[in-house]
Amino acid sequence: MNEIAPAQIVIIHDDIGKDDPIMVELSIKHGEENVKLFSHSNDGLNYVLDNLGKKMIVLLDKNFDDPKDISGLKVFEGIREKTSLVYIILISVSRITEISDEDLKMLINKDLFKFESFTSDYAQIIQLIDEAILSLSLRIDSVIEDWIMRHPPEKREQPLLKTKDDRSYSMNDILESIRKQTPIGVEFEKSLLKLAIELFGRQKIKIDD
Repeated sequence: MNEIAPAQIVIIHDDIGKDDPIMVELSIKHGEENVKLFSHSNDGLNYVLDNLGKKMIVLLDKNFDDPKDISGLKVFEGIREKTSLVYIILISVSRITEISDEDLKMLINKDLFKFESFTSDYAQIIQLIDEAILSLSLRIDSVIEDWIMRHPPEKREQPLLKTKDDRSYSMNDILESIRKQTPIGVEFEKSLLKLAIELFGRQKIKIDD
């Protein structure tokens, strides 16, 4: 059976180095290839936006020392302009009371996953990342990926869906469209949920189906 691609952990922070304990622990736990570190906020944002087709969790610093870098809040807004499916954990040496009411409203309304003080034990931050990975695994795009990865690679590229304007989408195209929240991805997601609810109402489903 084909394995499901693991989530990428993207760390955008200018005070974390490759040899820091949190990086070492995450690399051991999730694989070095699945942990990406960016010390400049602009580079981190560009990476996330260029890889929206992947499962991602972002560990994001609130402030950056380089005047050329945008703030973590701007990075958060930049990601949310494109997708709500990337889970973001914001970390800061500042207390939450030091964040303005407007910024707090923005973070809440645009689904910040967690806010944590960077003075916390790094094990606590890793636990938050684990919580995000678990939540990610229960999301519909992860369930669809589970189904897709049961098929051989050549079948995943075959047309599965055709739209009214005669455009064809493969399994892989549909998965990427859902993660990027394109119109076709959102519509497919809604249709699949409706179908699942209808089927659930018609018959009993075993927990391991």
